[in-house]
Amino acid sequence: MAYRRRLVPSVLAAASLAAAGLALVSAPLTASAATTAPVFTNFAAPSSLPNANNAGEPSLGVNGNTGAMMYQAYASTYKLTVANNTPTWSNVTPPGVSFNMDPILATDRTTGRTFAGGLAGECSVLSSSDNDGGSWQQMGNACAGVVDHESIGSGPWKGGTPLGATYNRAVYYCAQTSSDACSTSTNGGLTFGPPSVVTGACGSLHGHVKVAPNGTAYLPNAHCGGKAGGGITTDNGTTWQSYTIPGSTEPATGFDPSVAITPDNTVYEAWQQGNNHPYVARSTTGGSSWDRVTDLSGTMNPPVVNSTFQAATSGDNGRVAVAYLGSTTPGDPFANTWHGVWDLYVSTSYDGGLTWTTVKATSDPVQRGWMCADGTTCNSGRNLLDFMDANTTKDGRVVVGYADGCINACAASTGTEAQSVDSYATVAYQSDGKNLFAANDGTAPSPSASPSASASPSASPSASPSASPSASPTTSPTASPSPTGTDPDPSTPTLTSGVATTGTSAAKGGYVYYKVSVPAGATKLALTLTGPACGLVSCNPDLDLLTKLGAKPTTASKDASSETGSNNESVTVTNPGAGWWYVGVYTYSGTTTGSFSVKATVS
Repeated sequence: MAYRRRLVPSVLAAASLAAAGLALVSAPLTASAATTAPVFTNFAAPSSLPNANNAGEPSLGVNGNTGAMMYQAYASTYKLTVANNTPTWSNVTPPGVSFNMDPILATDRTTGRTFAGGLAGECSVLSSSDNDGGSWQQMGNACAGVVDHESIGSGPWKGGTPLGATYNRAVYYCAQTSSDACSTSTNGGLTFGPPSVVTGACGSLHGHVKVAPNGTAYLPNAHCGGKAGGGITTDNGTTWQSYTIPGSTEPATGFDPSVAITPDNTVYEAWQQGNNHPYVARSTTGGSSWDRVTDLSGTMNPPVVNSTFQAATSGDNGRVAVAYLGSTTPGDPFANTWHGVWDLYVSTSYDGGLTWTTVKATSDPVQRGWMCADGTTCNSGRNLLDFMDANTTKDGRVVVGYADGCINACAASTGTEAQSVDSYATVAYQSDGKNLFAANDGTAPSPSASPSASASPSASPSASPSASPSASPTTSPTASPSPTGTDPDPSTPTLTSGVATTGTSAAKGGYVYYKVSVPAGATKLALTLTGPACGLVSCNPDLDLLTKLGAKPTTASKDASSETGSNNESVTVTNPGAGWWYVGVYTYSGTTTGSFSVKATVS
């Protein structure tokens, strides 16, 4: 069991980031449901896997290249793939992690590198894999000068790769005692530099560290001078400061908040408010100001009046989801006199947090009775430990990795709190409904097998939301359309091989799409983009080139891309699959639009 205690946040000497900007009005935004709602199917790990029923505080990573999901359950690491709504689990645990006080895993969806292991005293024993657990590289001890509640994450460097770095991504390792501190690795996680304390308003505990596309890293924290907020670094971990969210309040007890970041660097933070309602807000200014502070409790009927274990994930710009354990039973759920039921909920926004759709993703309880948040001093109510995790699949589905504390007899209508003592490794997988990638709007998920194809210990397929999702065509979003016959997408312009086509760029964060037919037997697809001339310092606009077989690419879902700081981009795909390849011209940044030329050559 993890080493945990509730710590009173300490106010450190250095100043926090300013939290000026949009002020909270007298009441938070009213959240309203959309017309298309996600549907979830729950996949429980096979009982033959080690630690399948010892999966408190799981982590869930996604390799954006292969689509594999990586799940950490105590000292075990699993690989999960899903085809036709049927899961395949495998044990890919790295060697040398049999002793694990605190499990942790993170996958860099861009590179596919997974970091897995956990706390082993003052430091963590971790390994990294670049092939979804097929083989592992032992990492040096990851230490942050503090000894508990560790987190690891990776992403782009801020301002380019620093001098002396041997890996093109920053890797951050954070932990806490009375304060939070983080160390940076410049060599892909093999070794870490000295720790830097998060200064300002925030003390501890913290959530999972996340890195934005522009290289800013965030460490969410619910204990920042009475508010939710977190730590932030804009200099690759040399220094960390604090930010706070106006209108947020710190709960008397509870667990970690979570952040998700969209391609345009907009940050969404989800937390448990002081009244235990699920809350979310966004920042378009790198944490210096926050808006759209929203109480999600009223998006379900009856309202979700208690929440914890917030876990946020994102897709395209404006698309974000927040998962949490919630209850409709009032009172203090962290007191042993509380007798309610916890379920898994997912709230999703497709318009940048203006409106939210909430569904219950499970059909039987995840937990019965109170949750103890007092760490190792707990005698009961502690089976789920401290957190769960959420992520986005390669094709834009929301997935939630959680530990099911109420299985078998407990999951029946006659189940009791005394039976709610398990922690079974489970993933809630979005099997229908609008997802987080706009390119997949209007396309149906892969043909589904019966949810019972993977038997859960609680024998409980997920319940559908009260409103049926909108009907969608039967074409799979991953299917490769034939390059001959009827055009599958007449609204998207078709490129003729070897002929340049001109266009006008979209606004920042937007896409202009084309498609090209690639016949069977083709050996190469060559794409070139020529955009507006760039200045000495930067491009305005700055355009990138992306491609994907069978679906419109996004920065989070693509088969190949060229994303440099110039407007002359080129992509070559060798032995491309037969079908329609979509080509996207993405506006990474800029305040103006410009004309460009794009050409596809098939050989």
